[in-house]
Amino acid sequence: MAFASNKCHVFWVTGLAGAGKTTVGKMLYQYLKDNGYPVVFLDGDEMREVLKNSDYSREGRKKLAFQYARLGQWLYKQGFNVVTCTVSMYDEVRAWNRENITDYKEIYLELPQEELIKRDKKGMYSAALTGKQDEVCGINLKIELPKNPDLVISNYGSVTPEIAMQRIINEFNL
Repeated sequence: MAFASNKCHVFWVTGLAGAGKTTVGKMLYQYLKDNGYPVVFLDGDEMREVLKNSDYSREGRKKLAFQYARLGQWLYKQGFNVVTCTVSMYDEVRAWNRENITDYKEIYLELPQEELIKRDKKGMYSAALTGKQDEVCGINLKIELPKNPDLVISNYGSVTPEIAMQRIINEFNL
């Protein structure tokens, strides 16, 4: 196992539900870990459970996104790489990250709505489209798409998690 430099980053993997954030984020976490980097993995769904937060309103989601951001900053300051996988589609949160985390790297997994609906493992999109569920990002809850991410991985069905991971490795010289 190679020993990594002391340079740490906060990798903010964002995109809508079904974009592959957790899959790609876990692969990045494992890659960093296997290569000697001190690393922590924070997943939005898991963090929601840990923090006992079931508020899916716009304000509830924004508050939670800021909690992830502050936790990531705190871990980063302690010398950890942080891989955070979260929807958190708010300009204000991403701006805070850029202002407060020196080595913030934003990765946006961009997929067309048709592909997201096909991948609808949790049934959120189908429920929102039939009026059975409110406040689903990208359907009946307004989102703010990343305006200046460090890396955009557009996927129209041909980008595997392995390809996405290789793009991250190459982009950030990991």
